[in-house]
Amino acid sequence: MSSLDIKKGQLIQHFEKGLCRFDRWKTFNVLVFHTVDGGGEVKLPEHTFCELHALRKIRLVEQGKDGNPIETREFGPDECWTDSDNPEKAKLTSEGRKALARQFYTKKWDEEGNGSLGDVGLQELISRWRPVVVQLGYETNEIEESETKPFRVEVARLRHFVNKCGRPGARPLEAFRDNRGKNSPRRLADEIEVEIPKAIDHYYGARGRDYNDAYGVLHDAIKALNKKRPKEQQLKYPKPEVLRRRIDKAATFDNLARKTSRSEAWRKLHGHREHISATRPLELAIIDTTPLDVHVLDSRRLLPLGRPYLTACIDVYSRMLLGWFITFEPPSLYSVMATLKRVNRHKGYVRKLFPQIKRPWDAWGCPTEILLDRDWAHQSPSFQHSMAEIGTEVHYAPGETPQYKTIGERWFRTVNQGLIHKLAGAVRYNVYVMRQVGLNPAKDALITFEDLNELLHEFNEVYSYRPHDGIGAVPALVWKEGLAVQRRRWIKDVGALDNILGCVDTATISGNGIKFKNMRWHDESVTSLLLNDLVRLEKKRSQDPRTFGQSRARVIVKWNPADTGSISVWNRGGEPKPYWVTMPNADPEFLKGLTFWHHARIREFAEAKGLEFSTEEQRWDAFNRLRRHWETLAGQMPMRKSRQARRGLAFELGQFDDTTANEPIDITVDDIRDVEAEASTAGLNKVEPEGVPDQLAAELLGRDNTPNKGRTPSKTAVAKGQKTKNRKKAERGQAEHEAYVKEMRGDPTGDPRARGTPVRDDADRDEGWGETAEAPTSAPTDLPEDETADDEGW
Repeated sequence: MSSLDIKKGQLIQHFEKGLCRFDRWKTFNVLVFHTVDGGGEVKLPEHTFCELHALRKIRLVEQGKDGNPIETREFGPDECWTDSDNPEKAKLTSEGRKALARQFYTKKWDEEGNGSLGDVGLQELISRWRPVVVQLGYETNEIEESETKPFRVEVARLRHFVNKCGRPGARPLEAFRDNRGKNSPRRLADEIEVEIPKAIDHYYGARGRDYNDAYGVLHDAIKALNKKRPKEQQLKYPKPEVLRRRIDKAATFDNLARKTSRSEAWRKLHGHREHISATRPLELAIIDTTPLDVHVLDSRRLLPLGRPYLTACIDVYSRMLLGWFITFEPPSLYSVMATLKRVNRHKGYVRKLFPQIKRPWDAWGCPTEILLDRDWAHQSPSFQHSMAEIGTEVHYAPGETPQYKTIGERWFRTVNQGLIHKLAGAVRYNVYVMRQVGLNPAKDALITFEDLNELLHEFNEVYSYRPHDGIGAVPALVWKEGLAVQRRRWIKDVGALDNILGCVDTATISGNGIKFKNMRWHDESVTSLLLNDLVRLEKKRSQDPRTFGQSRARVIVKWNPADTGSISVWNRGGEPKPYWVTMPNADPEFLKGLTFWHHARIREFAEAKGLEFSTEEQRWDAFNRLRRHWETLAGQMPMRKSRQARRGLAFELGQFDDTTANEPIDITVDDIRDVEAEASTAGLNKVEPEGVPDQLAAELLGRDNTPNKGRTPSKTAVAKGQKTKNRKKAERGQAEHEAYVKEMRGDPTGDPRARGTPVRDDADRDEGWGETAEAPTSAPTDLPEDETADDEGW
């Protein structure tokens, strides 16, 4: 049974549906309303109605005798008497005393019940209660300015108050206010008042329109009206300030959305939501990237490298910095993964590399959840599989909403204001302002890459041990107290991060190793182990039918874009369970510490310059020539090639987290455990260390979901393809030779063949001068060049 006293026809103001009129009760105490604008029924259970009423999302609307809502203007905070239940406070102003007198007489008329509204009856009521009103101080003998007699409630006004100011039992003090003078009088002609809304609509119709455009529309409209009127009745043009004020008053959400966009209007007029929060350390971390407002120098050659990118990871609970990574390439999956590796590693290197930093940096561990931008690189299968393996759940912020990651954006602002903008070479203002005042950060760049890293470590010490306004405490102290309640999540095997955090791809392994990204990865023992475990799982038609033919197998590899020294191969046939195997590069001396990006640039440079790229000596020669080329480009204007040069030089500076300066870990006999492997037929079982399981996502590792190798081409197709390649190679060589002869020797006839000599084909089989070599009919059915592993060289 309902406990609410609500009658049919009463009005409520709903926070979403607007003005609604109560219609009836339904079963189970459901209130049924009808929207006044005809929008349909609104059904609210009684408990929901009460909850919304308590949250101030539903209110009862005062109605007159005709059932229509009564619009009353509430008191402002500057009018001294905002409390309707405090008459003494209302008596402090003349307006308050008048309202109290009107309310008093009206309530007395209600108390008499069905009183007369005639002049005689109302006058008797006023005369009977006036001494009480005077005694209460509501009516005085004070004559106000611009008045000729003291204030008194008259019969006609009392009749108006009874009919228009509320209803019996509901006579709020706000309803008896005197609104005279509260609304500005109209001073413009009716025709102009009609044209002003059109000018306002024109202003909000497009982003580029300003006040002058709107006033021009109004001016033309009035000019057209004046052409139809006699000279003595010409309309006066309002001042531009009048239209400007009207436009500003019309700055509603809908108008701003028309002029700009809904997202901009929402951010301008909508209230801020509560930002994301966490209840313990490492529960939620934010990863974001921004370009630093400073130009950096190469510490070895003192060449400008440009503005670096800073990727940072911040713990939401304590606001502690978990790790960062500085690079000269735009935001990418590589920078995020490199940052996550530092997040999961202990910061013991700080005490050795930067002895001036006395207080510890203890912020490290495995986050339970991370929040990232909705970038295409962050949503790749490689990244999602990697995060699933270390037990971290990935969330993405809504697109084009930097306010969703306010904590990360605020930290970047703190770094810029507290450190970056104080450095030489800082970009403190926008490019136009800096040009006007003659500032050139690229020429003033005096900060080196190593100095920037050191300064960031020193600034992080200050940031971690000073009060933070967002949490009202010291971040390092909040972190320490949080770990006392909830222990730190951590990766049991830090070395497994190289296998887990990497890009996923597929390749082919044979007796010669794996050819991947124009490099060969091979170790005799590792290759033999993988072939022994994987070949038996391959389809028979994918193998060489000859008994002595080389076996092949498709494998899943993970590779770190920052290191070409090794890749990780998933041994799905391992016993007792699958595991990762590290495959070293076949050329470890040259490729040690080199990135895949640098290797690709060196190879492109060698091909462009016609350099050999097979032996180690030839590769070193190509690398040194490219390095000198980068040094030349880095000093030029910041164009595309110059940016690539800065990226290449910056890599040689190294990274501080790979230092070996840490103290060695003390290991005793008690720390060594003997583990016995399970017996197997081949005797190749290995003992798996405890910790994070080396497992890849089932959807990628499942044999049925592995990409098919494809049909092996026939001998005829191979021969045809080889013939086409040889023909195009010969044509290209002949054309280059003809162009060279024409340029160097010239020819009056314009025919370079007159003095040119045929070009001999460089194919393996010499079939004649300038002719293509036919492929043998028994050509082997090898895989395409980028997937074979039979080539010993590059």
